[in-house]
Amino acid sequence: MKMVFVPYALPLRRGVLVDRVDRFIAVVQLDGDREVRAHCINPGRMENFVVPGAVVWVRPEPPESRRALRWTWELIERDGVWCSTNTQRPNLIVGEALRNGAVSGIRGSARAEVSVGKSRFDFCVGEHLIEVKNSHAVYSGWGYFPDSVSERAARHCEELGELASSRKCTVVIVAQREDAIHGIRSSWYHDPGFAEAALEASRRGVEFRGLRVGCDPTGSTVLEEIPVDLRRPERADLVAVHRAWLKARPFTGWTRAFDGNPRRVANGPFKHNARLNLDDDDDEPRESPFFASEKRTRKRRYFAAAAAAAEDNHDHHHH
Repeated sequence: MKMVFVPYALPLRRGVLVDRVDRFIAVVQLDGDREVRAHCINPGRMENFVVPGAVVWVRPEPPESRRALRWTWELIERDGVWCSTNTQRPNLIVGEALRNGAVSGIRGSARAEVSVGKSRFDFCVGEHLIEVKNSHAVYSGWGYFPDSVSERAARHCEELGELASSRKCTVVIVAQREDAIHGIRSSWYHDPGFAEAALEASRRGVEFRGLRVGCDPTGSTVLEEIPVDLRRPERADLVAVHRAWLKARPFTGWTRAFDGNPRRVANGPFKHNARLNLDDDDDEPRESPFFASEKRTRKRRYFAAAAAAAEDNHDHHHH
């Protein structure tokens, strides 16, 4: 496919991540300079990206901007790979690719933010609706989307599925790191609701396409189109993602202070996985804290219900 390069508006500055202290704020120590607070354009859990001490790159706000946070977190280096932390860039990248005729089979000028009925979609080329998603979690060469439950993404799939009988509809998932070499998978581990909705949308005619994008401190380069795999995974695949997630968990979410004690929040686990007992397949079975506490809660509920039933029985016999 045709190479497309999307530069940053202003040169980035290198630094080190101190921590993500809020959903939208990261603290960064600029190289040879001061500590700054940077805007985090990623409302998600940022699985495996919240790594204090990791090399990051931030973009300064233009002088005329009135924004309180004067920096934006753009990149992190993970395992020797530059990864984008900005979930708005995929729209810029796809917009540029469409303008350059770099997306095969899509020709014509693209309008952005198009409303159809009550829904709004990222792009429309003629009658062709295009919705863009960002994938940043990569395990064993596969990008995964999403990294947390996204009802909005599932809803977009349902809406496109309904429209697909009368017009062409496409979801483009952008992996903003060059190590997503095999393709992109819908994550049945992180959000089975989205994965089901995507599979159903694809059955109804919605096309799913992936782009692999290389990032560096000068900008983003569209490298190639990659396949999107929506199939229901084998249990072994879920277990593999679960293990990767366990390793990534300490580097996910953000830090909150509770009574002066900082604690990482929004880093899982996912309630929907409790019944899968994925830890049972581990070589060294170890329960993640969530499954252990789930078991305790179930036990408590069982005994409470048994006690209540006994109480009812007792009352019943005495009336």
